[in-house]
Amino acid sequence: MKKHTVLFLLCLVFIRVHAQDYKQLDRLLETLSNNTKIMGSLSIIKNGESVYNKSVGYQYLSKDSKVPSSIDSKYRIGSITKTFTATLIFQLIDEKKITLKDKLSKYFPEMTNASKITIHHLLTHSSGLYNITNARNVAEWVYKPSTSKEMLSRIKKYDVEFKPGEKNEYSNTNFLLLGYIIEAIENKSYEKVLKERITDKLNLKDTYYGHKINSNNNECLSYTYENESWNKSLETDMSNPGGAGAIVSSPKDLTLFIDALFNNKLISSKSLEKMITVSNDDYCSGLFYSKVEGQTIYGHEGSIDGFHSMLIYLPDHKIGVAFTANALNYSKMTIMLHAVSICFGKEIVIPTFDKIELSVAEVKQFEGIYESKELPFDLVFEAHGTILKGAPEASNLKELVATKKNEFRFDTLGIILNFNPEEETLLFTRAANPTVLFTKKQ
Repeated sequence: MKKHTVLFLLCLVFIRVHAQDYKQLDRLLETLSNNTKIMGSLSIIKNGESVYNKSVGYQYLSKDSKVPSSIDSKYRIGSITKTFTATLIFQLIDEKKITLKDKLSKYFPEMTNASKITIHHLLTHSSGLYNITNARNVAEWVYKPSTSKEMLSRIKKYDVEFKPGEKNEYSNTNFLLLGYIIEAIENKSYEKVLKERITDKLNLKDTYYGHKINSNNNECLSYTYENESWNKSLETDMSNPGGAGAIVSSPKDLTLFIDALFNNKLISSKSLEKMITVSNDDYCSGLFYSKVEGQTIYGHEGSIDGFHSMLIYLPDHKIGVAFTANALNYSKMTIMLHAVSICFGKEIVIPTFDKIELSVAEVKQFEGIYESKELPFDLVFEAHGTILKGAPEASNLKELVATKKNEFRFDTLGIILNFNPEEETLLFTRAANPTVLFTKKQ
């Protein structure tokens, strides 16, 4: 349920189409798994046909047992749920049960600014409503069951962040409310509406509203990487994320869903056009947009507990890619970039994870604050003995891995740093984005 990272989307990877070598993806995922970087699954659909499915790692780990992931593994997909919720809203629009201009006050007049906030504002994150998952006390209730009444009471306590339509700012509150509105219109639980209107219609047997994780039903537990091992994450109670993040699915089901959505099997072409209309800053309705090198991409990503996911669709080529993970210590953006490259017949570079030990003096020379003319933030580095830590603006410094004498990487975000101590510069590369020059401040 975290705020989207400006979407993946998805850089310099296309143009000519050749024969696909999906075995490269096998090698990539196996390499990442063998180096404790991921446990998860990847699926690709092309022209309506499932062309690739691969799982690595385990559904769950314990001292006594471990169950390998498979095509049947199911993952919490976090905020990709929002794309399903938006689809349900547009189905109701097609049936004239609701309009984009309807006000929030029609359903929840007690909400702050409800008479000025429309369904369109909720769908495009332009309502100004406070993101309830940013609340300081979120840890006190997110792992316990909540009723919709309790969630609405929490939301009401916060003033709006900005006027409706003034700008776009990601907020889970918007889609929580949309989920409750769907329930009010249909007089059914979100869970039942999702089943009747989407999953049964598309025969998505691995997609449903989540509850407490059931390992016996091929549902994955999630993990974070700490102390050089996977550690089980806490489990959000799914009554809390609701229409903003409560769905469980598999990557194969996700590709079937996104392909059906963009081929008018779920909503009308008129509603799809509205759904993918860009509001501002790449926000659509339950989707994000990017156009790079002439290629149009729509998608969403999600994170909840130790789960991470990403779903994209390239309508001009009818290609959909879905990645789901129950443990991730690597850049999911990089994984998706590689998957799209393979779809277009390109070679990919399989990463290596060699590392070297540096002396205290060698690490010390990289300390300092570095600035760039191209990016709106500084990079701060501190030496901690033989360890170098770094981050933007000295916030939450992360341990970096030394791979060469003057090179470090941070795998979680796909970052590579190449220092030149003599010239007091560094080259910053993230995933497949262009390399940026930083210079040490004097």
